[in-house]
Amino acid sequence: MRYWLFLCLLTAPLAAQTIVSYDITAAPGTVNLGPGYPAEPAQLYGGTLPGPVLRATVGDTLRVRLRNQLGTNTILHVHGQPLRLGMDGVPAISRPETAHGQEFTYELDNLAAGTYWFHPHSQQHHQLNGGMYGVLIVDPANPASDPAYDIEQVIVLDDWDPSITGGTFAGHILNGKTSDGQSTISVTAGQKLRLRILNAAARTNYIIALDGHQMTVTHKDGNRVQGVATDAIPIGIGERYDVIIDCTNPGVWSLAASTLQNRLSNVVRGIIRYNGQVGPDPTPTAVPANLSSGALLNYGQLASYLPSAITATPDRTYPIALSVQPGPGGGQWMINGEQWPAITPTVVSYGETIQFNLTTSTPSPTHVHPMHMHGHFVRLMGTAGGTTHAPMMDTVLIRPSGQPGDAWSVQWLADNPGSWLYHCHEMHHMSLGMMTLVDYNGDYDGDSIADDVDNEPTISGPVLMLSDTESQFQIGNSGAIDMQWQPNEIVSCFMSVFEFAVPVAMPPYGDLRIDSSAMAFLGLVSLDSAGNGQLPYTLPNTPPLIGLRIFLQGVGSSTALGTPRLSLHQAFVVR
Repeated sequence: MRYWLFLCLLTAPLAAQTIVSYDITAAPGTVNLGPGYPAEPAQLYGGTLPGPVLRATVGDTLRVRLRNQLGTNTILHVHGQPLRLGMDGVPAISRPETAHGQEFTYELDNLAAGTYWFHPHSQQHHQLNGGMYGVLIVDPANPASDPAYDIEQVIVLDDWDPSITGGTFAGHILNGKTSDGQSTISVTAGQKLRLRILNAAARTNYIIALDGHQMTVTHKDGNRVQGVATDAIPIGIGERYDVIIDCTNPGVWSLAASTLQNRLSNVVRGIIRYNGQVGPDPTPTAVPANLSSGALLNYGQLASYLPSAITATPDRTYPIALSVQPGPGGGQWMINGEQWPAITPTVVSYGETIQFNLTTSTPSPTHVHPMHMHGHFVRLMGTAGGTTHAPMMDTVLIRPSGQPGDAWSVQWLADNPGSWLYHCHEMHHMSLGMMTLVDYNGDYDGDSIADDVDNEPTISGPVLMLSDTESQFQIGNSGAIDMQWQPNEIVSCFMSVFEFAVPVAMPPYGDLRIDSSAMAFLGLVSLDSAGNGQLPYTLPNTPPLIGLRIFLQGVGSSTALGTPRLSLHQAFVVR
């Protein structure tokens, strides 16, 4: 208790910062996919398909409060952003899932500019396939660092599986609609149209093209590249491409997508109409020449807009060999002969340059592997960028064995300590084992918890976490607050019904988050020799408490650090 009073006396004004906040509810719902499918069941963020577009600027702190009303656990992963581990949204690695009826606030700082997306990384793999995804746009701090454009449009491709949703439509959608349900994108002759294209599908890799126009690729996975003009773009699951279109060909045009395996069949299309044009919409099944036979972008054409060096002497080089062993239940999908979770983590040290050599022995046309790296960008080798301007990305599409693009090498800087997933983003392949870990050795934050088991390896304060068991938050029931920090130390835990709208920075102690004017002491957590401990509690069986939002924060003594540390805070809702 004396530490808490000491810290309150030292409270200092917070340095100026911009906090951008969003509230999102994850819940079942229905969506209108277009004519004939007016009420298809789905699982949604914010009740829409796609979910909301979140927007922030480099330098902002993005605060996303996720409320879970799904009826089951969930967790949110911001795909592509190199966030700290605790905000990466992977159960059992970064933190527990969020139970039904509960909430978690993701605080995302050090944001990278570009187009990103968010989706569940839950053990309930069907949630993404059921419609839970949204878009994050991070604008650069200096707008002049982006290419010039007049208008922009987000384009989200997805495959829709009625066996997952319980509905009737089976096929492909663009921005949550079938081809028959599309809203027209209106442009004016002479404008520059920026499309932010995302593949949010569970199992389909696409090719996308615009009839009557070339597209100039300006960004891959959020990272700016030197402009490449092309007719059509292959886009793997999880990939994003930003393109600029010069609107110099008035008419009504089809923005059409095929599968990667068959360019001759249009599976979904949008409509771009120049203002003043009165012609009919292109038919839903028409296949533009750009889609069927136009020049197809390949990775080899890409070069980073800014310097992005690779090295001839990486500190460590690892093979990433992708394979499948046919068998019951879909077979075994493996990395280096190992099937998740029985894997051997790849070990790295902070500051090292790591090289992955990706190969595949899976020859089927459908055996395409969009390999996604959590927490880091990778630099693709062997492209037009050479050794000085290698394109940066987070997802690399590996084609079937024997096809061009069936092997790539990447390098990446080990600059984000923790334990990170590396996996194929094709949902079937991932759920059947094509997933592994990258583990950092060492103790970056000096809290005596090894980086590969530390839930927040870059924050030296205690880590407070809540259970993913729904019953622990119901009146009359018991639960426990989990705490991780320095072995054999003690953390005092406090509660309040109020939090500060802006955290109060108190270096080196941490950020004070709960309002000390309305605070109560809950108890002490004694940490074991591994740095883990729990504070049991029992909620009063008092119905008026239902709906009360309670904020928790701890303060720990520290012999090793010489000063106390404030924990991260978290809220729960009494049920």
